[in-house]
Amino acid sequence: MARTISTRAGGQRNPWLRAPLLVTLGFLAAMLAGSALLTLPACTAAGERPLTYLEALFTSTSAVCVTGLTVVDTAHRLSFHGQLVVLLLVQAGGLGIMTLAFLVFLSLGLRSSTTGGELLSSTLSELVYHKNPRQAFGLVVGGTLLVELLGALILLQSLHPEDRSLWKAVFLSICAFCNAGFDNLESGLAPYSATWGVGLPLLSLWLLGGLGFIVPVAIAAKLRRGSQAALDLSAAMILVASALLVPLGALLFALTEGSGLLAGRPWSEQLLLCLFQGNAPRTAGFSMVDLGQAARLTLLTQVVLMLMGGAPGGTAGGVKTTTAWIFCATLWARLRSEEEVVIGRRTIPIGAIRNAVMICVFMVLCHGIFTCMLSVFEGLDMRLEQLTFEVASALGTVGLSTGITAELSAPSQLTLILAMLVGRLGPLTFVYAFLRVKREPRRVFYPHSEVYVG
Repeated sequence: MARTISTRAGGQRNPWLRAPLLVTLGFLAAMLAGSALLTLPACTAAGERPLTYLEALFTSTSAVCVTGLTVVDTAHRLSFHGQLVVLLLVQAGGLGIMTLAFLVFLSLGLRSSTTGGELLSSTLSELVYHKNPRQAFGLVVGGTLLVELLGALILLQSLHPEDRSLWKAVFLSICAFCNAGFDNLESGLAPYSATWGVGLPLLSLWLLGGLGFIVPVAIAAKLRRGSQAALDLSAAMILVASALLVPLGALLFALTEGSGLLAGRPWSEQLLLCLFQGNAPRTAGFSMVDLGQAARLTLLTQVVLMLMGGAPGGTAGGVKTTTAWIFCATLWARLRSEEEVVIGRRTIPIGAIRNAVMICVFMVLCHGIFTCMLSVFEGLDMRLEQLTFEVASALGTVGLSTGITAELSAPSQLTLILAMLVGRLGPLTFVYAFLRVKREPRRVFYPHSEVYVG
């Protein structure tokens, strides 16, 4: 029996039940609910003034969008209850309000459109959700909680000097796996810059969270089919990209900060910092050094990594590694006058190519627009590379900062809130949420005409 809730009179589908709009409304609802909770006196530490609504909204958005940019000191300004609210928002954002929206979509008896399917497969591997979405959701929740629990137990061994070390280990573990750069340590992560027992577990957690569930699901599928079966192309691309970007990020940080932030430190600490800081830009957001003292070239190289992000299907942001790969492969194919884009002996569908190009172009365009807005709002008070870095951190849902976030004006902070939302949803999803795409068959065809370009 058809459900009347899904259509209007005349058989037209209710526009409020479109997947991109449902997802956007879900994020907005979580942001507003979180901001209302954070303004409560119980969420503020004893002796501290309550958060203003802008501070609460910024913190809530940063948590829901698993970013980590902060305008208040999480460790000292927020009480246990306030930190708990932030952690729950991070966990909700990490598990994926998109997945929740998809389950709601199914419960209403609706079929997901092509746009909705592409949107939702970016949060959860289509290898799973097309078959049994409820079972897939249980897999995501169970796997996430198990990894976070193991991470907390490992971190606890090195956080004993901290007060409430168990709570802080749990907080850091969840934030790391969800790729949200919040920490509630007394002096931040800087005192642990030489502690492998803290740096390596955090690095492993955010890399696992950034990989998502596409890789383990694809590996399990390959094992079921036998050793001769090929690994899913998306999973293969994710693994190869990660294997290249992890050492590349570390190498770039070593080259740009060898005589700067790394100077005078023992070699083991330098190695940890290169691995940690070189890979944090791909949406982790944790920092063991003061990036306000980083070289300009360091900031610019990390802007590229922040906009690239992690893997689809994970908790990372950015355009995603597979998208960037398809975009570069498309450029290379066109330069060689090839009609098809081939990766791993597989031809990439034209729809994936178009989406990859659109996502990359929209991301760069959004970065430029938001940077210009901050430049107008801040005038000459901030350096351009600082503003560019801050916008890339928000748009890539990273959380790294040169230390200027709290100093920005209210219009700039509101701009970053919008950038975090756009970055978490993805530029295309954000556009589709407010733009109704009509898929009617084309009835009129116009003649072709040559136009000179370049």
